[in-house]
Amino acid sequence: MRKFALPVLGLLSTLAFADHGGPPTPGQPLIIDVRTTDEYQQEHVRQSVNIPYNEIAQRIAHVAMDRDARIVLYCRSGRRSGIAEQTLRQLGYRQVENRGGLHDMQRSGYRTN
Repeated sequence: MRKFALPVLGLLSTLAFADHGGPPTPGQPLIIDVRTTDEYQQEHVRQSVNIPYNEIAQRIAHVAMDRDARIVLYCRSGRRSGIAEQTLRQLGYRQVENRGGLHDMQRSGYRTN
């Protein structure tokens, strides 16, 4: 059973990052867009992963098993990313940052598509 665990984890990571070119490089934060899938499909930060805020507790371990991982959250206005931030902190994630909305991310230099 163990010999299947690593390939499965690798596949999950590949699927989680399939839409945006791969996982963050060392030193780069994991960027999570907590808006709906429809909002994400319209426009999003290029390296972001889409996990709607109301699903973050169930899905975060698929993209960030390390509770010391640096995580940046954004939504449309900052409200949903604030809720997601509280959820992640309750789960033990220590380096979580709410960056507000998509436009705030763009003003900070993040590129969108």
